[in-house]
Amino acid sequence: MTRLRFQLQEDEELYRAAASRIDDALVVEENADALITDNPGLIPEGVPTLLLGNTDNNAFPAFPWRFTPQTQSIRSSLDDGQLGTPGLLRLHHWHPGAITMDEQIAAIDLALWIFGSMPDAKHHAESAGNRLFHLGFPGGGMAMIDFCSTPEKGENYHSLCLIGSRGAAYADDHRDRNLIFAEGVANAELPGCRNAFIQPMLEDFLARIIAEQSPESANNDYLTAQKIVKAAGETAVA
Repeated sequence: MTRLRFQLQEDEELYRAAASRIDDALVVEENADALITDNPGLIPEGVPTLLLGNTDNNAFPAFPWRFTPQTQSIRSSLDDGQLGTPGLLRLHHWHPGAITMDEQIAAIDLALWIFGSMPDAKHHAESAGNRLFHLGFPGGGMAMIDFCSTPEKGENYHSLCLIGSRGAAYADDHRDRNLIFAEGVANAELPGCRNAFIQPMLEDFLARIIAEQSPESANNDYLTAQKIVKAAGETAVA
């Protein structure tokens, strides 16, 4: 049983609830085996820590976009060989208000994680309220990542698809639709999915603790994605 302590400024109750559903985890207030926090200043020496929204040499960075149900399903199909070699990853992430650095880092990391390699070509373009990343990978694979902050309130849209050499997988937040808007606003997010990444992300963290892994590799993943985003400009899309 691994004893987990939480110190989060947002959504702490959701994280505690997710941890309570994990058989090998126990939520505690003191004498913890591991910490989950969003404050780098709270990382204790010698205690495995999952750090949300940042990176630190002494903590595992969180990758929430890797653990959404849609992403996990696509990754499972890829690992099972159903899709073959990744060819094209296309991701659209639209919502009113600024697109944050955290979202951009998460999206770039997702592409690098799916392809399992570093891009040998990088390009980005932007206009008012829009930013597009185009990453080219060895062997001809590519990722196109599109952010938009101009939709009206309630018109959120998130779409992820991966086309491989043997098959394709599609995931978006519109039932029975892919990049098609019906009459009215495009707010058709599937119920119950918004926070579904939390439990599998915590389970992955526990597995890393049990395996006595170092956070070095995960931090390198985060810093690589961060470097690509910063090269495109250290600003949020507004």
